[in-house]
Amino acid sequence: MTRIVSLGEVVADVYRQEALSPVELPFVARPGGAPANVAVAARRLGAEAAFVGSVGDDLFGNFILRALRAEGVDTSGVVLQRPPTRTSLAFVEISADGDREFTFYRSSPAADELLEEKDVAPQILSGASFANFGSIPLIREPVRSATLRFAHLAREAGVPVAFDVNFREHLWESVEAAREVVAPLLELATVVKLSDDELRPLLGVGEPEEAARLLLDGGASLVFVSLGPRGAFYAGEGFSERVPAFQVEAVDATGAGDAFLAAALVHLAGHEWGEEAVREAARRGAAAGALACTGYGAMSTLPTREELERLLSSGAPG
Repeated sequence: MTRIVSLGEVVADVYRQEALSPVELPFVARPGGAPANVAVAARRLGAEAAFVGSVGDDLFGNFILRALRAEGVDTSGVVLQRPPTRTSLAFVEISADGDREFTFYRSSPAADELLEEKDVAPQILSGASFANFGSIPLIREPVRSATLRFAHLAREAGVPVAFDVNFREHLWESVEAAREVVAPLLELATVVKLSDDELRPLLGVGEPEEAARLLLDGGASLVFVSLGPRGAFYAGEGFSERVPAFQVEAVDATGAGDAFLAAALVHLAGHEWGEEAVREAARRGAAAGALACTGYGAMSTLPTREELERLLSSGAPG
C-alpha cells in the first residue's frame, strides 16, 4: 500500500467573504498548509497518509486536526501546543486569474515552529513510500532540526525524500539566508519539486532545464517544476521534457502545487522510475493541480482518484 508521510506546518487559510454591511468584514476559514494538503491529497487518491507536525491547542488547531482525521490522515505524529502559542493564520487574497497572495498572522513562536527532534518518531516512517516536507519548517529552530531528523531517518530507512520547496520569501530574513538553509536539504532529497518562480531566488537560474541539471548533479533522482498555465517540467537521469496544462476554469490556485506533488508521488510509488513512468507522474500531477484550482480553499477541491481519472481520460491536453 502506498503511504505518504508529510511533516511541516498547518495553517488556517482565511478568505474574505462579501460584506453584509459597512461595519462588518466577514471571513471563512479553511484548513491548509502545504504538507497537510499533500497528506489529504494522497488519501483522496487512494494512498495511506500521515502528518507530523505541531499545532496550537486552540480553535483553529483543533479545527484542522478534525479535518485531517475526517480525511483518514494519521495524526498520531501531531503535538499540541498550549497558548499563548497559536496555530498560524494565512489570509488569502485571490486575483482575477486565480493566483493568490498570503498575509500570515503568527504568534512568536508559532505552534508549527515548536516541533522538536524528539517528537519525530522513527516508527512514523514504517512502511512509507515517501517522506515529504517543504522549506517553511526550515526557517526557525527547533522545527528545523526536527525536519533534518525526519529527512535523515527517511534516508536511513531507505524511504525516498520528497522536498517540495514551497518558498515564501517574506517569511525569511533574506533570500541568502534561505539559500544557505535550503541547500543541504536539496542534497538529501530524492525528489525535488519547485515552481518556476522559485528557481531564480533559490538556485540562481531561470530555466527548468538549468535547475534540473544542478539538482540532479547534486544527488536528486527526479526533478519536477510546476509552470502554472504552461504545464509542468520533469527530469531524471538522461531525460527531461514538459507536459502541457489541463484547461479548467481556475478560481483559486491555493493547494494546486500540493495536489500536483501528491498525484506524482502516488503514481511513482507503484512504478520503476523510467521516463515513461515519470512523464505519467508529471501528467497526473498537472491534472490534479488543475482540478485543485476549480474551487476555493486548499483542501476542499483536492481531487479524488475518480475525479482525476475522469479528467485524464477526457481527451484534454496532457
